[in-house]
Amino acid sequence: MIPAVVVHCGLGAFFAVLSLPLALRVVPMNRWYGIRIPKAYESEENWYEINAYGGKLLLVYGLALVAFGYLARDAAPPPSSPWRAVYVAGPLILVFPVLALIIYFARRLP
Repeated sequence: MIPAVVVHCGLGAFFAVLSLPLALRVVPMNRWYGIRIPKAYESEENWYEINAYGGKLLLVYGLALVAFGYLARDAAPPPSSPWRAVYVAGPLILVFPVLALIIYFARRLP
């Protein structure tokens, strides 16, 4: 079984690294990488605004996930505990409010 600290820190680092080019506005409009929602494809300006905003949020989320994984590593329930799944998955599902904030931001663009 993969330790929870590895899951949290690994996925947090993954989100942080993938979000940096978006936050820095260096990813041109494409169909493979970025915040790919219909509003982002309406214009180059929308693409960069939405991806920069989303990249910053995902960077913060990724770094927070790494910090949580590291700081809470000793609080992890044992592998046999029914709370283990909640401990591992709980912080991961917080990506959905981040995605909701990105969509909300996009809807407010002209």
